[in-house]
Amino acid sequence: MAMKRNGTSHVSSDSDEKFMSFKDISLGPHEAQLRFRLIHFWEARNPVKKTLIGLEMLLIDEQARVSMVILDVYYTLD
Repeated sequence: MAMKRNGTSHVSSDSDEKFMSFKDISLGPHEAQLRFRLIHFWEARNPVKKTLIGLEMLLIDEQARVSMVILDVYYTLD
């Protein structure tokens, strides 16, 4: 399932670049870019302290594989 590029993407369209999909990700260093679309983005907040707990995202790659990413925040940004 190929996805159409929109005019706002900052990803290069050079054909010599290697792009990874979610199924290709493994431990260790890689010389490739991960191409995906951001489906949903939200902040997890502590309602009592009104502080940011983390960020959560749903991503989809060109093969229609969906991945959920959770970024925990361990410090406050002042």
